[in-house]
Amino acid sequence: MSLITVTGEIDPGEVLLADAHEHVWIQPEAGVDPSARIELNDYDAITGELRTLSSGGVLLVDCQPGGAGRDARQLEAVARAANLWITAVTGFHQRKYYPPAAPHWSQTADDFIAELTHATHETRDHAVPVRASAIKVGYEGVIEGQTRVLMEAAAHAARATGATILFHTEQGRGVELLIPFFEGYGVPASQLYLCHVDKRNDFALHADLARAGALLGYDTFARPKYDPANNVWRLLQQMIAAGLDHRVAVGLDFAFPSMWAFGGGQGIAGAYASILKRMEQIGLTADSIRRLTARNIAQQLVFKTAPPSGV
Repeated sequence: MSLITVTGEIDPGEVLLADAHEHVWIQPEAGVDPSARIELNDYDAITGELRTLSSGGVLLVDCQPGGAGRDARQLEAVARAANLWITAVTGFHQRKYYPPAAPHWSQTADDFIAELTHATHETRDHAVPVRASAIKVGYEGVIEGQTRVLMEAAAHAARATGATILFHTEQGRGVELLIPFFEGYGVPASQLYLCHVDKRNDFALHADLARAGALLGYDTFARPKYDPANNVWRLLQQMIAAGLDHRVAVGLDFAFPSMWAFGGGQGIAGAYASILKRMEQIGLTADSIRRLTARNIAQQLVFKTAPPSGV
């Protein structure tokens, strides 16, 4: 089975390093509340920095869905210019990232399925359209209202296509509700990727989620305000000791330009170099490092079943 990227399908075994939760391009729609407006759209700066990262085999998992700032055309252009792979998501983010009356806040399972199997809406007219590889769910910890409606649509799309559902969680709040909710719609835990859960430092919970089959996204390694030494690194070592490193994926979540090197931050290349060095210092095996920083997320994003005929 192959992995869908914005520049075509690849063998997941080709991925040597992956940023399992990233934001490569964000161009918000007009009308988004200024307090929630994030712009990451300097093409030259982004491609210039990413060229320093890629020496082949690099994958970035972009997590910005349509209507909330995604532009699959730009993701494709950046991937080609920087000589690396990028994946795109369909689905939805938190309501605050959309303008009032945004049509994307009323999407259906058919909309998600179309982006996974045919084309993202902004590339529908391209000779070679860009497809999404996963379904994003902007989850705030409560399953209610339109969020519940959209989560049900995500479940139907995941069941129809075998695509992974990738979750934004608010510091892991309410994450224990997700596996039973989606299993109730026929989507197994093995199709769920729970991001930002390292902000909730609860090893017993993490172990339970991993043993149930979910993939956990750890992405605060380069975020000092979350005290990575006493939180994510400790959690990671506990998960490894419990034999659960096959259910963790490492990302950076650099949504703000100030985190990138061109914005004065550590940058993706610098952050990953620091993470890999620390992993070696604490005695992780080469195989464990490869799982955490490449193999787990690459395998997760491969559709678990072939899309039904006619989808």
